[in-house]
Amino acid sequence: MTAASSAATRSAAPLGAGTGRTVVALVVLHLILCAILFDPKIHTGGDSATYVLLAESVLKQGDGYALSIEPGPPAVHTHYPPGYPVLLAPAVALFGRNFVALKLLSVLFTAATVLIFCLYVRRRHESVPWLCLALPFAVNPGLIDYSRWMLSEAPFLVFTLLALWQLREDGERERIGWPFVLGLLASVACFYLRSIGALLLVGASLSYLTRREWRRFLIYGAAGSGLTIPWLVRNQFAAGSASPYFEQFRQVSVYVPEAGYLDLAGFAERFLTNIWFYASREMPRALVGSDSTWAAHALVAAAGLILCSLALVGLVRAFRRPTAAEFYFVLYCLAILLFQESVNDVRYLLPILPLVLIYGMDAAAWMARRVRRLTRPASAPIAVAAVLTTVALVSAAARAPANLDMLRRYSAGDHHAGYHPAWRNFFEATAWVRDSTPADAIVTVRKPRLFSALSDRRVRMYPLSDPDSVLRAVRSTDYVVVDPIHGTTARYLFPAIQRESGSFVIAHQTREPITWVLGVLDPVEP
Repeated sequence: MTAASSAATRSAAPLGAGTGRTVVALVVLHLILCAILFDPKIHTGGDSATYVLLAESVLKQGDGYALSIEPGPPAVHTHYPPGYPVLLAPAVALFGRNFVALKLLSVLFTAATVLIFCLYVRRRHESVPWLCLALPFAVNPGLIDYSRWMLSEAPFLVFTLLALWQLREDGERERIGWPFVLGLLASVACFYLRSIGALLLVGASLSYLTRREWRRFLIYGAAGSGLTIPWLVRNQFAAGSASPYFEQFRQVSVYVPEAGYLDLAGFAERFLTNIWFYASREMPRALVGSDSTWAAHALVAAAGLILCSLALVGLVRAFRRPTAAEFYFVLYCLAILLFQESVNDVRYLLPILPLVLIYGMDAAAWMARRVRRLTRPASAPIAVAAVLTTVALVSAAARAPANLDMLRRYSAGDHHAGYHPAWRNFFEATAWVRDSTPADAIVTVRKPRLFSALSDRRVRMYPLSDPDSVLRAVRSTDYVVVDPIHGTTARYLFPAIQRESGSFVIAHQTREPITWVLGVLDPVEP
């Protein structure tokens, strides 16, 4: 039996009874934490609402993949790939805009992620016990946070791990088989879930290229290109650009378009700024929870920096025999480190968090071997896993009382429980528009997709431009929402309205902090 066939036999071996029970226990533990920290409310970012609206468009015959939130015919959508809306569509068909029911799909995806990660790490044949990786991942607050949002991160991580797992299994086989096919299809699925999934296709191709596996390289590259190019061509014809992200990479800020574009020095500065931002702020948030006040604590920040440093050491060592995982990790990090600071978030760390744990633990084991007093190399990763798990569970225990109280108030009928007062008032104004304005009313608002999903009204977003342009847009609608939340409202919308205050009348206003719904006097056709 050859080494490759022996590895393939080991990989195909079923889970032992003890290991299987441990994996089930980890998935159950993850689900318990998801239940305790569940949030039934819709995310304020707007992406969740967009995915629901796109899922509805998938179900509508004749609309195609489009958004119907602005006046006029449906607008062909090119920003988000259709993968997640397609996965969400059956649930939307069954439950409509019942966000609690729809969120349960995200819980299932994060639970599946834990399961696949266990399968991915249990036979790595390294000095790190697989449980040292699986346990801190199963209880990780960053992962649990995205079990409660209708966002593409959870399914993207499922298919990313599935692709990396199957591509590694393929690397241990002499002939092309099902692992190659499954790895390819999972990689393509990643692309259709998030555009950045294209980097997984590139990373896998580079791994075949560096290993001089020409047949695999050609088949993978040709099939991957053939299955993804149609989406890019469709976008090019529909919007004049294969992806809107190309433009956003170059901009100084999407929220201040007049700031222009970066030069080479600007990209270098952004890269260095983002390294510190992700290591010192977003990694701590991934370790204790995105809304935990502990993330700003010096000890948690230090833990985030140490984990990132260990991961870098482990990555360098892994590049002695690079696989698709290593190339993907580097490409992904380059992408998020060169992207705009104004939109950076812990959500962009989630897809590589499993690899951060793997590289970090490998580095800890390697460093332990270098210190001769530690006769057991596994002692260091065990210690790191114990720290990460303890921090995660203590953080969950600290967050649980407030979250359980929010769930109690939500169940009692307060569907805005837990929102910041400004957001509570925004949603109250949204409900007023839904209940008190004509069904054909058009509203100017900063969060058009979120507002449309909750109010069932056609909407426009004011342009991030000069007052004349803002006023032209506002005058083409019946109402305008002035909120205290967004900086762009203060920068662009409020000055324009102040300049022509006689053209508006207060139709509704909330308590402090005030959200106004202004009626537009004598609206004009756009």
